[in-house]
Parts: sequence; structure tokens; C-alpha cells
Amino acid sequence: MMHQSQIDCYNTNRWSMVRFLTIRRTSSQTLCGLAFATVLWLSGSLGAQINERDLAPLGLELMWENSIGGAGLAQGADSLVVWPHSSERREYVDVFVGNRLIERIDARRVDREGLEKRILDGKSTGEVPVLGLEGAKAQAQKLVKTYATIGKQATVKTFSQPVTYVVGAASNGVITAIDGETGEMLWQSSVPRGDLPIYGPGVSDDFVTVVNGNSFYAMDLKTGNMINSGRLAFTPVGAPSSLETRIIVPSTDGRLVGYNVENPVIAPVVLRAGTENRRGLSISANRDFMAWTSKNALFLVHNENVPKLWSRVNVEEPMDSKPIATAQGFVFSSMYGTVIHATTARTGSYLWRVNLAMPTNRTPVVDSKHAFVLSDDGRLVALDLNTGVQIWGSYVGHIDQIVGTGKEHLYVQNDRGSLSRIRIADGQVDASTSAIVDMVIPNSVTDRLFIATKDGHISCLRETGAMQPTVFNPPKKSQDVAKPTANVPAKPSANAASGNDDVFGAPSTAPKPSGNDDPFGAP
Repeated sequence: MMHQSQIDCYNTNRWSMVRFLTIRRTSSQTLCGLAFATVLWLSGSLGAQINERDLAPLGLELMWENSIGGAGLAQGADSLVVWPHSSERREYVDVFVGNRLIERIDARRVDREGLEKRILDGKSTGEVPVLGLEGAKAQAQKLVKTYATIGKQATVKTFSQPVTYVVGAASNGVITAIDGETGEMLWQSSVPRGDLPIYGPGVSDDFVTVVNGNSFYAMDLKTGNMINSGRLAFTPVGAPSSLETRIIVPSTDGRLVGYNVENPVIAPVVLRAGTENRRGLSISANRDFMAWTSKNALFLVHNENVPKLWSRVNVEEPMDSKPIATAQGFVFSSMYGTVIHATTARTGSYLWRVNLAMPTNRTPVVDSKHAFVLSDDGRLVALDLNTGVQIWGSYVGHIDQIVGTGKEHLYVQNDRGSLSRIRIADGQVDASTSAIVDMVIPNSVTDRLFIATKDGHISCLRETGAMQPTVFNPPKKSQDVAKPTANVPAKPSANAASGNDDVFGAPSTAPKPSGNDDPFGAP
């Protein structure tokens, strides 16, 4: 009779499944080693999750981890959106003695004195009073005085940052909202038919929208509760964007179709310009403008009661990338390496235009000072965001994607799937890690870095010591929508106009608005 034993072989990587093998005792060590290697190989093919030891050479730390619903992102990196809220803020006051943090006073903390006063006054209804930033400062000063009485000097630091939401759409139809700083899962919801194509999410300060098959679904940003749903009038071809009370859906035949979220039965607004837009839309920080690239031009729409075509910037070169919002307008690039920083001026002008003479179909990545452009053959170029002057051009080789930037470094993924760190000052690689990651999410919104696995695990990274996020283009709702030309450059002569007298930059033979339901004047 043969003797057998059950050997428990497991993978030390946290996310891998434990495999149990029944083997002969005489060859248990050999087979266990083979099984261990097999599991490692399978884990590499199914999804790679990074740990603190892998990040140490890059000067990064793991900030938080979470899951978007047990499946991968529906449309890859385009299905994860980082959204800083225009009005909702995370505010608190830190009190230090020397370098030691004594207390963090959150502005959202319950105001006990105010609550007691309400109770004594017999007011038992209404929202529970909170400290607010001024109340937190007042409590901090009391603490400073307390420490002063025992001979210790305390200092105070005040922090106020936009609340950042990270929203993802999984291929199984699950929509997830995560607090971008704490990693807390705020809510999860789902659409009825996860087997149908899912585009999105589109995020606004109020709601999240996704397109599922021939319908759209709108959920409350804070709670995930379903607000409304409606059928689409045209076949979708790309991710929607949320603009105030509308969801804008790129559709067939070059249409951008605006559906009213609050009342879907209202006839949609049809905007038409260029060819089909499969790359998605970009929303300005003040939420006043929407931009997209189509064929050989950038189109801008002004957010009004009925969204209106505002301007067009001609490139006369094919484009296959999404524009990126900046404080002054939008940055975008052509497939031949022409990079333009367009303004939101009605004339369709731009701050600068440079020709890098390199093929690229990748969307640029920007921070508050730079625009980074990656060519198809691995050439990386850094441009001054305000002037377009090339800071450096570097062929470091095998770069597949830009992840994002930190204080002094740019982070990239190579074609093998590992991460490297590049100095922004001179474009030189100064650190790398051998750890493999499945997918990176390019981020031009904050200095946080996001990576994802094929099974929907999301990790947020930050530079060591970067306790507070840096928001490159702080969101701010416009208080005066009647002044949409506020971003016009101070020196118009430095700009290049779109090339003719038509404010849309179209040839003089272009058809004029016909007065029908299409404000772009399409037939």
C-alpha cells in the first residue's frame, strides 16, 4: 500500500489563490517547488499587486488598496476617474509640539458646545452642528494656550483640500466610489446588464453616469443611489461625461448627445462636429467647458442651458488622444507630435504650439508646471506648461506609459510592466523596481499614482512624506459664466489664431447653422 500525504503549497503573494496538491511523499519537495513556481507564473498572468518593499527603491509608499467589484476595469484605464470636488473640502487643523503631532482636529467633528446649547434650548431637530474650519482653529488655539501654561510651545498647521473621489466601472457592471485619500469605499452600485458594453464612468459634482448597452444610468455621487435612467437615441461609441444636469454621450456619426439626467424624456441635445469620438471628453476645472479631439481639430463646448459650440482649434493632422484640462485651457497632441495648449477664448486661439516631430497616440500627462509627451517609440519630452518651451527630450527606452508626477519626479511604466522614476529636472532615470504591475492609470489631476490588477484591485501610491495631496488644477465652479473669456492670454500677439475669420475655425464654405435642433448646424 502506497503512503500519500497532502502538501499545502501556497504563494506568499497576498492575492494569489492557495493551491492544494496531493502527491507522493517521495517526491513531495520537488513537486511542491514546481507547484509554487506554477502559482507564481499564474499570478503574474492574472494580475500583479505591489507591496511596500517593491516601492521602496522609488521613494513611494502604499497609501491604500481597495477593489472595484471583483472584475477588471470595463474599458481599461479609461474606466477609472479621479475627480476633485468643486465645493466639498477636507479640512482640519494639526497641533504640534516640536515635530510631534499632538492632535488633529477635523472640521467635520461634532461641535459639542453647539450641540449642548441646542439641547438646552429645546431644539432637537435639524442637522448635528460641526466645528467647521474656524471652529477647529479655535479649538487648536485653546490647546496651544494649554501647552503654554506648562512651558511648551505648540504650533498649528491648517489644511484645506478638495475631497477627491475615485470612481471605477468594472466589466461585470459594478460601479464603485472610493475616497481618494483614505481609500474608504463610499458605495457600490451596479447596472442591470453587466454582459453588455459598459462605457464610463462620467463624474460630476452631483452624480456618476455610465452607459450600458442602449441605456444610461445616473447615480448620486455621495450615496450611489440611482437617480434616473433612460434609453439612448443613438448608439454610443465612447465614455460619457457629466456636465451639470446632462450626460454627454459620444455616439455614432460624430454626434455628441446630451441627455437630461433629471428628466430623460426631454428630447436630447445633439451636437455634431468632426468624426466619431472614441477617446472621451475632458471637462474644465471651472466646469464651464467641455473639449474633445475629432479628426484634425479640437472642439470646445460652453456649458449653458443648451450646450453651445464655443470654438475650434485646427491642427490639420490626425489625432487619436484625449485633451487634458489645465488652469488655462486644454493640452492635446496630434499623431505626428504637434502639441497645443489651447485657451477657452472664443477665437479658438492657443497659448503655444510646438511640433516635436515624433509619432504619438498617447494622451499627454500634465502637472501644474509641465506637460509630458511620450512617443510611440519611447521618446519622452518635457515642455513648460506656460510657454511650450522644451525643457528636455530623453530617449530612455522601453517606456510604455506615464503614470504621473510627484514633487520632483515623473513615474513611468516600461514595456515589461515595471515602474521607473525619472527626474523632472533633467529627464534621467534615477530609480527602478523589478515588481510587475498589470495596469497603470495616468493621472493629471493629483500627485497620487494609481495602479490596477486584471481582477479589479486598485492601489493608490504616494511619495514618501507627501501626506497632503497636491491638486494640479484645483476645481472651482465659475461664479460668473457671463465671462467665459477670462482665460484669454495677456498678450494676444503671442497666440496663433485658428487660421480664418470663422470663430469655429472652419473653412468659409462650411455650412452655417440651419436653425434646427442641432446647434452645430449639421444637416
